[in-house]
Amino acid sequence: MVLKHGRTGLGGPDDFELAVGSTDDGEKWAGGKVLKVMQTFAIIDAVVVVSRWYGGTMLGPARFSHIETCAAEVCQAFKRTEELRECISTLTTLDSVLAGLRAEYSGALSTEQSAASASRTAPKDYTDVDIEKGRRLIKARENAIKGVKLLLAKRRAATEKNEKEDRSDEQNEGLGGRRSSVCPPSA
Repeated sequence: MVLKHGRTGLGGPDDFELAVGSTDDGEKWAGGKVLKVMQTFAIIDAVVVVSRWYGGTMLGPARFSHIETCAAEVCQAFKRTEELRECISTLTTLDSVLAGLRAEYSGALSTEQSAASASRTAPKDYTDVDIEKGRRLIKARENAIKGVKLLLAKRRAATEKNEKEDRSDEQNEGLGGRRSSVCPPSA
């Protein structure tokens, strides 16, 4: 993505355009091969450089498959890194949501304090997490959030039921404990 000519970038997405390009530096068609690999892997906002150090030895058409293989390996590594970053970002968000829900469930803090304490909680260190472990942790956090939300819903339902019963009891007490009933006149 590059800024369009004469735009500031403050006008939103219309100020930008997708720029695609390659250079082969004398290796005919090599830049196009790398660009094709990048498009196949849907790599954007990246630069892939494939350098050949063979001292001028002519490798023939096989050089293009080597160039494509190198570019594909770089693109795969880039994708894994991006996916890992997204996993860590998702985990951090889910951790803060879960901390807030747990604080709400504990009932010891008001909603303002629980939001503040959730943001003050030290973030967990996910530097040693790989993609598979990150996915498992995300699933675990999502299930924990569902569980806490279910517990909160049950608590709210029980609280509402108790409040209704209390109001009903108060209304009955307001009648002075008398029950109104129609008695037939005695003959």
